[in-house]
Amino acid sequence: MAKKKRGLEPHSDEQQKQYEREARLQWGPAAVNDSIQRWNSYNKERQDAIIAEGNQIYTELAEAMAAGATAGDQKVVAILERWRDHLNHFYEPTIDHLRGLGQLYNSHPDFIANFQNIHQDLPVYLEQVIEAYVDDLETAELERMLAEDEEMEQRRNNLSL
Repeated sequence: MAKKKRGLEPHSDEQQKQYEREARLQWGPAAVNDSIQRWNSYNKERQDAIIAEGNQIYTELAEAMAAGATAGDQKVVAILERWRDHLNHFYEPTIDHLRGLGQLYNSHPDFIANFQNIHQDLPVYLEQVIEAYVDDLETAELERMLAEDEEMEQRRNNLSL
């Protein structure tokens, strides 16, 4: 079993520009520009703290994986809730963003290499647990919408009586 190595490596300026170009193509220039503006609004100390927080989250996920925790385990879900909140430092993630990140973490060579710095198997694990987490979020949202629809239908029925 591979052990924890180190945290995520910072991107070079050239890598960051390439990631921004890719993100603009996928999510549109406004979303990426907003994210850049949000990140640049933080001072260096805050940026360092945000990076450390992210490293801590990914390290905890690697530790949960090594302990045998699977998607849906409460510990994993709690860490993924923190991950989702952490992403708000960069942008407000939608369900599609979250799902896309999970896939990206295990398909983009740079992300794979970076997450393997923490644990060799982390990219695959991240994709699996994020996919299950997002499926649960999506199901909860659909259930909420259906309950709202039922409530509205009941109100209409009560008014027509």
